[in-house]
Amino acid sequence: MKTPAGHWAALEETSLLWGIRLLVWVYRLCGRWAFRLFLRPVVSYYFLGGRVARAASMEYLRRLGAFFPELGLRGGWWESYRHFLSFGETLLDKIIVWMGRIDPVQVDFPNRRLLLDLLEQKRGAMLLSGHIGNLEICQAIANLRGHIRLNILVHTKHAEKFNRLLGGRTGSATIRLIQVTELNPAIAIALQEKIEQGEFVVMVGDRIPVQGGRTVKASFLGREAEFPQGPYLLASLLRCPVYTLFCYAKDGRYQVHLAPFAESIRVPRAEPQRGRMLQDLARRYAETLEGHCRAAPLQWFNFYPYWKASDAGEGGRD
Repeated sequence: MKTPAGHWAALEETSLLWGIRLLVWVYRLCGRWAFRLFLRPVVSYYFLGGRVARAASMEYLRRLGAFFPELGLRGGWWESYRHFLSFGETLLDKIIVWMGRIDPVQVDFPNRRLLLDLLEQKRGAMLLSGHIGNLEICQAIANLRGHIRLNILVHTKHAEKFNRLLGGRTGSATIRLIQVTELNPAIAIALQEKIEQGEFVVMVGDRIPVQGGRTVKASFLGREAEFPQGPYLLASLLRCPVYTLFCYAKDGRYQVHLAPFAESIRVPRAEPQRGRMLQDLARRYAETLEGHCRAAPLQWFNFYPYWKASDAGEGGRD
């Protein structure tokens, strides 16, 4: 099935492949200082040439600044450029993590007890994340006491592309990337087995499906946006606890934020109860995401017209 024009999957987050490949090579050869030296011209090229991504960045920063005035964001070119630079720095973090060079001492994980309790009970759970910061930091979670197994659902094209850039690496023995473009019964059964074995399923809640179009609207930064139904429908099938998980850098350290979202989710089959519950779950997730965007304003990386579908029906800008 062809991806609709304007969908995030139709845009190339890593369209500047030669530049990213160069940065990976520079880091491996010369380290962090050289990576940062080369980062600015590569990001500058991407920033100037990526009209859609640049406009999406500015719109996000404007909405964030209006929603949280204390941040002082206006969504201008300089702030957007810093947003792109932050994305480049996150790429470096990804490289460090996937090369196994992250130092656990640099990671703050205040609610790790929640995860340890689940481990002691041999209970699996869904971890609901988003495109803020660096989800790969969860490698530090996976190494916690050496017992945690994470199954991260990712979009096939982007996962394979990034793995190629890192030389074909597919993660560690404790992290498994499950490359899917849509959920189906076979995947649900496989994930149920993982949960029953005390493992964790990680899924993002801030991107609409590549296929199928199952979405629900919720207010995000003052305007309705579309969110996927998939995480909540899957959680209803898995019948397991759900936690939110966000990982990002702040004040020179890596921070892992884990919080309870629902002890269990049971989505009704009948309308209108089904629709109301999905809207409520998406709204709660969006509110949580807003809080983390406030904490790390330049680290939400959805460089596509996030509010475009909703705005089209409201007479808003494209």
